[in-house]
Amino acid sequence: MKQKAQIDILDLPLIEGNDVPIDVTVDIETPPLREAKNTNRNKLYLVVTVAIITIITVAIAGYFIWFQKSEKKPVASVVAPVTTGQKSFVAVMDGFNVDVKDDKGVVRLLSCGFILELAPHEDGKALESRLEIRKLIFDILHKRRVGDLIRNDEKKEIKKEITDGVNRLLGAEKVRDIYITKFVLL
Repeated sequence: MKQKAQIDILDLPLIEGNDVPIDVTVDIETPPLREAKNTNRNKLYLVVTVAIITIITVAIAGYFIWFQKSEKKPVASVVAPVTTGQKSFVAVMDGFNVDVKDDKGVVRLLSCGFILELAPHEDGKALESRLEIRKLIFDILHKRRVGDLIRNDEKKEIKKEITDGVNRLLGAEKVRDIYITKFVLL
């Protein structure tokens, strides 16, 4: 941008002739002010961007640190651990994968598990490893149809049939009740 400036005559070199100008104007170009404003604005944008990135980084790091600490909390066990030589009054019969047929004859997979509640002074750990009890439960489930397994009253019938069959195998009323822990039909 051009600006006018006044220069004193005494500052000028001698000029030939009688015409000495009293007022001399000189055009001086000054740098535009916009460039200075743009550099300040660019610096401001840089500072704001760095601040935002820092805040986001600290927030993400804090989240992951908090999340890692929350995962390390010990989980209380649901069932009290059984020490060696101590009897358990339940027998966990898990891991049954039985093929059952639907009404059209298509084979489907039933994945299930049971807990047998035993009478006092019975050892559940000893019953868990007996193959004839596992075979009895497998046979009871295998002869059912898919439509029968879906109904709740049929599940009660299955529990009663397993209770009666295990008590027949053991020769006494050792099983009080049966709980279904898993029953998934695929």
